[in-house]
Amino acid sequence: SMACNIRLYPHHIRTILTDHGFSDAGIYTGELSFAEFGLRAIKNAYFAYYFGGMLRKAGCRIRPYERNSGETDRVLDKAAKMVKDSFLGKRDKEKVLEEIVTRFQWIEMEPGNRQKVAIFGDLYSRDNEVMNQGLVRFIEDHGGEVITTPYSEYAKMIAKPYFRKWFNEGQYLSVLSNSAALATMKQMEKTYHALFNRILEEPEHEYNEPVADILSRFNVAPEHTGESMDNLLKVHYLKKHHPDLSLFVQASPALCCASLITEAMRERIEEVTGVPVVSVTYDGTGGLKNEVIIPYLKFSRKEKG
Repeated sequence: SMACNIRLYPHHIRTILTDHGFSDAGIYTGELSFAEFGLRAIKNAYFAYYFGGMLRKAGCRIRPYERNSGETDRVLDKAAKMVKDSFLGKRDKEKVLEEIVTRFQWIEMEPGNRQKVAIFGDLYSRDNEVMNQGLVRFIEDHGGEVITTPYSEYAKMIAKPYFRKWFNEGQYLSVLSNSAALATMKQMEKTYHALFNRILEEPEHEYNEPVADILSRFNVAPEHTGESMDNLLKVHYLKKHHPDLSLFVQASPALCCASLITEAMRERIEEVTGVPVVSVTYDGTGGLKNEVIIPYLKFSRKEKG
């Protein structure tokens, strides 16, 4: 019941498998939270996104200023293996995180203050390095610092409008189970956040503003759920939590309806946030798609007003 015909995907996957001789394969069509498998599955799914997202966020915060090139990536590679062991039950998550944070703190950094660039848009395009031609590294190589959003934060950001949508559609069990699970995860992550905050140095973000008030600034109503609405919430909170943002980059795949709608609102996003927006479309035909960003990094624009 999410956006972009996601409930069509399991059928499409099953068709592909059947065509390739795997007619007996079963496709999971349950909750995105894996609630059917119990609390442990919900917890591990959530914190897989949390740990992965926060490690990536820490890497983007440190790598542009590292004194010894490649050191941050080496720590991230080691951290990924350590986190994997913790999810397999071989090590305690909190102790693993303490060790990882210490490794990050050992990285020598040069002083500096690069332009901050936030990426939003289609979830595949913005976070898949193959799809977006190494967008994060491209921005860093041309003088920017990337602000990323862990999927755990993204879930908290869009939860209210989707809970409301599901309630209005009579999906009461989904509302109850997912809202209870999210509240539990938010409490459990406080210990981990305190550890990450040794290097990130930012407070826990709250996403409690009335959704209708945020969306009305873009002439959108809460009933307009979907990726375009998600993008509006994301740019609002990114600007709120990072007031020194210099640029938004919208990463989109070709032929994506939601991306086209968001791109059509680009001028309004700039008016509301005061931050320029550049859209990059990845169509799989090759070419250096990210080069369109270079002028925005080289010739930064002051906030309107």
